[in-house]
Amino acid sequence: MYIHSELAEASSMLMQARELFLESGDRTGAAWCSESLGESLRMQSEYSEAAAVLKDAQAQFFELGDRSGAARCSRSLGQILHMQSKYSEATAVFTNARAEALEIGDQLVAAQCSRSLGDNLSMRGEYSEAAAVLTNARAQFLDIGHRLGAAQCSQSMGEILSMQSNYSEAAAILTNARAEFLEIGERLGAAQCSQALGDNLRRQSEYSEAAAVLTDARAQFLQIIDRVGEAQCARSLGEILLAQRKYTEAESLFMHARDQFLDIGLEQEAAECSELL
Repeated sequence: MYIHSELAEASSMLMQARELFLESGDRTGAAWCSESLGESLRMQSEYSEAAAVLKDAQAQFFELGDRSGAARCSRSLGQILHMQSKYSEATAVFTNARAEALEIGDQLVAAQCSRSLGDNLSMRGEYSEAAAVLTNARAQFLDIGHRLGAAQCSQSMGEILSMQSNYSEAAAILTNARAEFLEIGERLGAAQCSQALGDNLRRQSEYSEAAAVLTDARAQFLQIIDRVGEAQCARSLGEILLAQRKYTEAESLFMHARDQFLDIGLEQEAAECSELL
């Protein structure tokens, strides 16, 4: 997992490389750089700029006849829509990208689209359908030996179980997924599993233990400069304080989370924080 300074440096290098490819007439190299640049910007929560770069990369791949590259860009654009709570639009994008990937035999992109589609269905509260899609996606990742994708599916399935109040089963799956992320060096996934485990405890009113886990997860997000994860942990910690009737401390966290979400451009998340104030 890149930290923020590394992502910013990577973005700068990718822009330089793209210019060199364009000057030398290497359109394929330029398209790859555009895609990587868009992904880097997306990971930095620069969603508007990322979308513009990814649309440009997608157009380049279409012109080159690279359907796999275009499908990858579609999925990334869908992920941006998902983060912006535009779930219906994201579902359409993921479904189309998956169909394209399956048609050209790109198993990895197809599995990644399935995972993203499952996450999107989960956010819409369609848990049974989401679980079925994620179970299938996990099997696809395992078939092609992609440990990261399989672990991400497990994480999502654990989060669904928690939302369905299957707390013990959720905790077991999330703990295993976190261990897998740590083993392969994926700090973001490990932090997200810690966050999910904290929220799982919070839903059971295990406030002291939940606060400890969420505080640790928040520290992990701060280390890797993941602003979305940090703000989500702050909101969850605020909800714990609210339940404990520590209103002033809760308000401070809700305001912090709201300001972070607004700065990133996640209006739905910001509105939810405002409702808690």
